[in-house]
Amino acid sequence: MVGSACYAEVPPSAKGPSSVPAQGSTLAVVKAAATGQWSDGWYQGAAGYEKAIQEYKQTQKPVAVYINVGWCPYCRRFEKNVLSSPAVKNFMKDKIKVSLNPEAGPRENEIVSQYRIRGFPSFFLHSPQSVQAMQLNTGVSPEEFIQLFEKAQK
Repeated sequence: MVGSACYAEVPPSAKGPSSVPAQGSTLAVVKAAATGQWSDGWYQGAAGYEKAIQEYKQTQKPVAVYINVGWCPYCRRFEKNVLSSPAVKNFMKDKIKVSLNPEAGPRENEIVSQYRIRGFPSFFLHSPQSVQAMQLNTGVSPEEFIQLFEKAQK
């Protein structure tokens, strides 16, 4: 496991539809505010993943794959402290980015299972210079994250 993480097993309290806040609910608004709108410019879900891979094949730009679930406090911390930081947002602006939640549906779960993750959050980089995806540590500062990303691209 790389960095702090929630185990990839869904806790019993998060398994039913009752744990998903309704659109427009206070909890949904608080969660959106807590993430700092890090996901602007990110592809979302299985359809987004497919578009990201198409773009990768056409442009040979690196693809960042962020795997997370709604109930994971470490995911929210990573989003708030790293992905939302101005330095990381600026660094990532020309990268292909996709966010996947394996609990969003069977297609998302199938894609995520290929990464053989052991916990959340998990962050991978597909680089044209590498045959396989590299996993990046999520328990780091924004500056360390950028350094890890740059090193993984080589």
